[in-house]
Amino acid sequence: MAALGETLDRAEAALGHDDDAAISLLEDAGGQVGRLQVGCCAPARLPLYARMLEDFANAQLSINKARGAGH
Repeated sequence: MAALGETLDRAEAALGHDDDAAISLLEDAGGQVGRLQVGCCAPARLPLYARMLEDFANAQLSINKARGAGH
């Protein structure tokens, strides 16, 4: 979880001046959450991890839309 927090801090710091790096860091964060989700032994946390992945995807879409690079 500490590594995930550091990744998200770095993504936030990159926003606005290096959006490609911010998106790459969100992808890394998604991988970290995916590992937590698959390896989790607490079923109550699974919805939290799923929501986090959805939020990362929405953040990526918003960043790309704001810079005119959406799909």
